[in-house]
Amino acid sequence: MFAKFIESYSFFKIVLSPFIAGTVLGFALYQYLDQSQTGAVVFGIFIILGLIGGIIWAIQISGKYGAHHFISRTEASEDISEAVREDPKKSETADTDKL
Repeated sequence: MFAKFIESYSFFKIVLSPFIAGTVLGFALYQYLDQSQTGAVVFGIFIILGLIGGIIWAIQISGKYGAHHFISRTEASEDISEAVREDPKKSETADTDKL
């Protein structure tokens, strides 16, 4: 059950990125069109397109890699991991690495 929660949370994070981009772009166009009715329609369309695009992208990622695996790889700090691996004397977990 916990694994399903983590996978759902990761799926949500993937959907959120294009949704926010669509919202920001739609809002910018809404402001550019002087907050008219046309601007409101464009704003709504961009929000919906961002949401649909995010859902489609998240479904593709989930099918190919798994949402949690994708998010964990994109949020990993490779430079920190490499620095810890290079100098085990400086690592706080150096004594537990050999267990």
